[in-house]
Amino acid sequence: MKKIIFSSILMHNAIIYSQVGIGTNNPLTNFHIDAGKDNPLIGTIVSDAQKQNDVAILSSGNVGIGNLSATRKLEIESGTVASPSDGFKLKDGTEGKGKVLISDDSGSAHWLLHPAQKIYKGVMGNGLDVDISSSSYSFNPANHSVGFYQTGSYIDLPPGKWRVKIDLVIPYLADSDAAMSRDEWFWMRTTLSDSGTNNPAAPSADLVNNSRWASEIFQGPGPVLSAGNKFAMINGNLIINNTASGIKRYYLLAGGFTRSNLNIPGILEKMGGAQWQENKLTAYAIEQD
Repeated sequence: MKKIIFSSILMHNAIIYSQVGIGTNNPLTNFHIDAGKDNPLIGTIVSDAQKQNDVAILSSGNVGIGNLSATRKLEIESGTVASPSDGFKLKDGTEGKGKVLISDDSGSAHWLLHPAQKIYKGVMGNGLDVDISSSSYSFNPANHSVGFYQTGSYIDLPPGKWRVKIDLVIPYLADSDAAMSRDEWFWMRTTLSDSGTNNPAAPSADLVNNSRWASEIFQGPGPVLSAGNKFAMINGNLIINNTASGIKRYYLLAGGFTRSNLNIPGILEKMGGAQWQENKLTAYAIEQD
């Protein structure tokens, strides 16, 4: 009786810890299905063609279809670069031509018509009056925080890489009759900051590579600038990479002012603000590197 019990224990342990094969007497993972019954009877070398009809569950719990060494919870290998083949099909009633698989906040996925891109829109504030005769707004390459001030406008962006499109009026308000000569001009820069309080403020460290400024020039010659607004436009793009764990707010700064032979007084009225309906901040998701 003792021998029978001992043998039963050994057999039970062998069943628990052995590898299970279906369609093969040579299972290579914890649970191995060889649907085509074409794998070698001995050894561990299985050709790509033989793997195509295999399903394998590893000790990690990873499941491979057409793959015996899955590195993810589900890994499907249905073709090659030279001979690609669809490896996945989901028919849940939302499928259709040109659709992409989209997840909700809980990770549940369904098919949806491909949007051009997810677009985020900024909030335009009161704007900033820039005195073009003041040195406060002057650009100092040695200290990027000097000369950049809050416009009150901002945009909130989730984690990821974004192309932020900046469209802003340069609203030059002349306070006397004057004419700009051929050699008179001024240059206005805008950028995005992590801080909404400091004046002057520094550009965000999340700005990628050389996409630090969106800028434009206002240049003579021109007609007599009688009192009233004259306009130019800033149209530019900044690349932001938000590596934070959640939504982050980026504040629109204006300044970085450069001028040449400029003797005309005046201000840029409510620069970057909601007063000018052409002003807007829009962000488009772009592919990660």
